[in-house]
Amino acid sequence: MNYSVSDIMRDVRITLDQNNVSETLVSLGDIDTLTLEQIIESKIEVAARTVESTAPNVMLDSGKAFANRSTPHQKLVYGETISEGVVYWVSEHGRGSGRILLPSDFLRLVTFKMSDWEYGVTSLVREGDALYSRQFSRYPGLRGNIQRPVVTMRNQIEGLVLEFFSCDAGDSVTVEKAQYIAIPKIRDGNIDLCERLRPAVVYYIACLVAQSTGDNALSESMQATCKQLMEMA
Repeated sequence: MNYSVSDIMRDVRITLDQNNVSETLVSLGDIDTLTLEQIIESKIEVAARTVESTAPNVMLDSGKAFANRSTPHQKLVYGETISEGVVYWVSEHGRGSGRILLPSDFLRLVTFKMSDWEYGVTSLVREGDALYSRQFSRYPGLRGNIQRPVVTMRNQIEGLVLEFFSCDAGDSVTVEKAQYIAIPKIRDGNIDLCERLRPAVVYYIACLVAQSTGDNALSESMQATCKQLMEMA
């Protein structure tokens, strides 16, 4: 959901005021009202990114699509260059897998589901994890399948790539769901945030502001409240 940066900054100031902001924050030497505003604004993107990347999946919005049923499927020889937004399909029965080049603003996965899977996947296995190497095993029982699908992510020259394992439906399989959370950025005085995480973002901004002025006690208090808000479903 799109929010006004000025409204977020107002809520941060209110949050700090309600929690008895220390004299360090409001009257220390060089820190005047303008500087405080600049400090708050400078913390918005990093706070939003931290909260949205660590919050439970149930607190996220539906996100943005990065592939859909109309996305073309092509066979891929491993090592070939892949194009953004295109799924490359390996159609060997029982070992159907594919790749999608993720958008450049990808932060985290909301959900990914192929049409023959029994459920969607909400978390990614990173390259280097033991489960990742199992996806390339010659033994089907060790790889992801339609009952226990696996979605992984790794870096390639082209960027971050999502890989999915595995499908049985051959060339008829389609991408049923593919949603992600984008890296939050301020654009034209607004920023997109997950609606249920907005209060947590406000408190984490306040945490970072207090931290930057040396008020560690206040910073810890704001962080604790942020964590509580992130866990509320």
